[in-house]
Amino acid sequence: MALPNHPDVAHAFVRTLLDCGYEWVLVQEHTVERLDGGGVDRPHVPHRLVCTSSTGETASIVAVVKTQGSDTKLVGQMQPYYEAKGLSRQDLAGHSVPPLVTQIADGENGGVMMNEFPAKYEEVVRECSGTATSMMNVTEYLEQLHGTGVDVEDLPVIQPLLQHRIWERMSPGDGPDRLTAVTTELAGEDGRFHVESIRGH
Repeated sequence: MALPNHPDVAHAFVRTLLDCGYEWVLVQEHTVERLDGGGVDRPHVPHRLVCTSSTGETASIVAVVKTQGSDTKLVGQMQPYYEAKGLSRQDLAGHSVPPLVTQIADGENGGVMMNEFPAKYEEVVRECSGTATSMMNVTEYLEQLHGTGVDVEDLPVIQPLLQHRIWERMSPGDGPDRLTAVTTELAGEDGRFHVESIRGH
């Protein structure tokens, strides 16, 4: 769940995922931004994570935004299902699409996954069967989206957090030396600025 935000590292990260055959990645909402530096405003639709290096190379992969903090209790209680029930379909590239709600567990704590999850999972499966709020994995969801005519190019674009500030001061292709100078300047001006992996809560 760690997403590197250094432009060259992020580009290499996505390039490696693609080379290994991955088609999508799960990112946390607080680790990405729109190209204008704003926060993600449509977290329940897939995005296209675009990573550009200092030499001007670009790599992109489908990114699904996980909107809640990593919490075993939320997964154990099937929180994504109940969140999804309260959401409406959204417009994406002229198509009405169902929202996607995802969650992760950060490991076993207090026996939640072993003791609470199985019964709650079975309960939710029974409740959602035959309804408009269906359970599916991300790959199934993306396949259905593609089947309705939504292409990868139609997805809203995001990039790793804080890259907007970098690209305000340099252009892709200016090279790694310029990138180092810019990130050093930004870190000197703002102690909260950093280029490293942004980890989950």
